[in-house]
Amino acid sequence: MITSDPMQPVFPDLRGKHVLITGGSNGIGASLCYGFAGQGCALTVLDRDVPNGEQVLAGCRADAASTALYSVDLTHLPALTDTLARVRTERPVVDVLIVNAGYDPRYDGLNMTDQEWIDLFQLNVAHYFVTCRELIPAMQQAGRGASIILTASHTVWVAKPELIAYNSTKAAIVGFTRSLAEAYGADRIRVNAVAPGWTMTKRQLAQWVTPEAKHKTIFHDQVMPIEITPDDLVGSYLFLASNSSRPITRQILVVDAGQSKH
Repeated sequence: MITSDPMQPVFPDLRGKHVLITGGSNGIGASLCYGFAGQGCALTVLDRDVPNGEQVLAGCRADAASTALYSVDLTHLPALTDTLARVRTERPVVDVLIVNAGYDPRYDGLNMTDQEWIDLFQLNVAHYFVTCRELIPAMQQAGRGASIILTASHTVWVAKPELIAYNSTKAAIVGFTRSLAEAYGADRIRVNAVAPGWTMTKRQLAQWVTPEAKHKTIFHDQVMPIEITPDDLVGSYLFLASNSSRPITRQILVVDAGQSKH
């Protein structure tokens, strides 16, 4: 496991389900791999970080029904489309789709280049669109329903000025979630999003976290004075994937210890 070991519930209906996770080699995605493997799911991971992805899936194999890692740059949309075509051929129909990969660079207001703005939308929005476009038809054809869970962010409501581009991409995911839910609900395809707070992934700790900023977030900004880890988020995704949330769709589950007042 990656961080702490909070007690996770067991959802028997998830056993044997095929779960596809983008960005599963690190951070939140890696914790999700371990969490869904613990439910006996079959895992498919899409990520360009092959060494970490292989390490994560090696740790999942004892519990998972099966595992597969596909190396792909998620911002290269033709390559992503081709990879998803391979997934459709080589793996079962996806029962739980978690489109998760993203990045949160900081800028001083709008002081970013055209290309920086475009590149961020490629990863944080366009790859979400392409993944859903390529996999939903098979879900419809299978006729057994599915759960799609997108990773948004509480910054949609907190609206930090150094994250204007990131906030905008995640606001797009909120709209995308709601529209997909409306479009495919008749096929019993549920679409929800998890909006994490500031989660202490290895990348966040290496790039952005300072003792002062962390203390302010935990003890002044959040309602609950806790440090949010990737493992703390797993239960929310498991719940939204399982039949325990069968009537729930079109919702954004904000998991940020009460920081955002939306």
